[in-house]
Amino acid sequence: MKVAIILNSPVPPVGVVEKDVIFADGAYKHKDLYKNKNVIAVVGDFDTLKYKPEGVPVVSLNEEKDFTDGERAVRYAKEVGADEIIIYGATDGKIDHVLGNIFLLKIAEEIGLKAKIKGEGFTVRLICGKNEFNVNRGKVVSIIPFGDYCVVTDSAGLYYPLNNLTLTNGQTLGLSNKAVSEKISLDVIKGKALIVIYD
Repeated sequence: MKVAIILNSPVPPVGVVEKDVIFADGAYKHKDLYKNKNVIAVVGDFDTLKYKPEGVPVVSLNEEKDFTDGERAVRYAKEVGADEIIIYGATDGKIDHVLGNIFLLKIAEEIGLKAKIKGEGFTVRLICGKNEFNVNRGKVVSIIPFGDYCVVTDSAGLYYPLNNLTLTNGQTLGLSNKAVSEKISLDVIKGKALIVIYD
């Protein structure tokens, strides 16, 4: 089952195509934009929304907790049978929350969920091993090490080839590559990387 997780953000996410959705706290204020969706649950301590929703399933959290509403929404998606999640609203708002939301990809990986973050005009994934993606020719593709470093090799379809290339968290070498075909591939043979693909 594929589930959209909608996080609280200043601007309501657009382009949510998934039928099943989980809202995280304040994201539910945009519920009228998603009337045709099946609301699996609204998850949160409701410090942002300021009220507990009625007429939909609710997962209530204590206000004092060691995780975000977004993290609980990811874990709840797994509990209700999701095998893939698409996270919306992760890259808008306060910078500390944006950075924390990126780590939701790691949490999803750890619990066995296929995951990506969908922003307005781009997608972010956490990758390791061999990967292949359909892309729009000419669009920007960036590779960012997730952790201290990663080693990328055997790339295809990119303007700047990535062959036995070590990327470290102290450089910007992997930013702003470009797709030269409608399919790209690469192998992250050591470590993990974030790949950002622009639509």
